[in-house]
Amino acid sequence: MKKSVFKSGLVAAITVVMMSCTTTANAQTGNTKYIYGQDDTNTTVYTLNEDGKTLTRKLKYEYKHDENGQVIEKKAYRWDAYRELWKPAYLLTVTPGAYETKLNYAEWNVKESTFNNNKQQSIYREDSNINLLADTQDKK
Repeated sequence: MKKSVFKSGLVAAITVVMMSCTTTANAQTGNTKYIYGQDDTNTTVYTLNEDGKTLTRKLKYEYKHDENGQVIEKKAYRWDAYRELWKPAYLLTVTPGAYETKLNYAEWNVKESTFNNNKQQSIYREDSNINLLADTQDKK
């Protein structure tokens, strides 16, 4: 019982990390208002324009879930206002295991049209005292 409670806690902690790993648009302006449109598999982030009535697209996140409803993939896009389309930004994937959970990050490679730039991996393990330990590695 204790092990399954911890496992759920570990997956929840990893999910929180994934959800918070977002690109902050225009972070230097303290008065920017962000509006979030959300459903089960997508979140779109908008900024409220100065007129207070219209929105500007900024970011979009697509989520994939496993059979237990846990997030196993988060794909991020940035809005290209000039071309009026969503451009891939990065991909986070979660690989759960019995005693460790792996979180992989990769940025979009425009030339190759795949997520293979700046690859990194974080491994979350539990120690004998059920503390969460992390190890981050660059994967070139």
